[in-house]
Amino acid sequence: MTVTSTDLREVGMLITCALRPKLNPAADTMYRQLLGRYRTEQEFRTATGYVLDGMDLVVLSDAADLGLILGPRRDSLFAARLADVPNTAGVEQRLLVGLITAGVAAYAYPTPADFDDDRVRYVRVADLERFLRETCENLKRTADAPLDDEGLEEAWRAYERMPAVRRAEKGRTTGRLTPACTTYWVTNVLQWLTDQGLARLTERHGPETFQLLERFRVQVRELSGHEAYKLLAEARTHDSGLDATVPPEPPISLEDVVDLGGAGPDEAGHQEAEQHDIQQDDGVSQ
Repeated sequence: MTVTSTDLREVGMLITCALRPKLNPAADTMYRQLLGRYRTEQEFRTATGYVLDGMDLVVLSDAADLGLILGPRRDSLFAARLADVPNTAGVEQRLLVGLITAGVAAYAYPTPADFDDDRVRYVRVADLERFLRETCENLKRTADAPLDDEGLEEAWRAYERMPAVRRAEKGRTTGRLTPACTTYWVTNVLQWLTDQGLARLTERHGPETFQLLERFRVQVRELSGHEAYKLLAEARTHDSGLDATVPPEPPISLEDVVDLGGAGPDEAGHQEAEQHDIQQDDGVSQ
């Protein structure tokens, strides 16, 4: 088959679909059909590859249920940058975001082999913050010499200096987490991953619990060669925290608590009524 102008137009349409991370081929007929062409027609696949090469993009996966997952080369216009994460104006903030992003990957996939395991992973904000904090505190205690990666050294020191929680004390944001604490940044990164179609909030497993999606596993596989991932993954293998493949237990709601030591208002009233009826019955019998 000769690639026509119509084919090239559809190549562009396929790439446009792939660049919309939350678009699923199962929910979009056009995307599903174009992905089918890519998977079954060699000429169409080759033409798509040439266009992607010119855009500094590579195909990481073409699974029918996930769609066309693309990865940018380092200098690509489409490469995700730490500055893309909301509220990352300063250098220290971008270092924190980079450390936390590598931390998510290491927490969920502590060995390179784990990237071949397609079981669902869960990350809870508090658990990830604890893991990162303990790792940074351990680095502070044991670091006899600076790390070879200067940026990584600055990142973990910045994380360790920052308190886990700090809330605004006045103004319209009173009571909210501020950017002066690490829990804010852990939450910010996980929410950003959600916006990118790489994670989703799963409140049924507790507030601030995120499920990492298959797209995240595919895209962060390359992180296994980065220094930050290696350092954090090594720490994770010695971490006694939760297994990320096990859904966290949802918190117990007060409404679900049964007071075995006493009756609730409705039950107490019912018992009083029953006692009154018994007394009346007793009076008649006497």
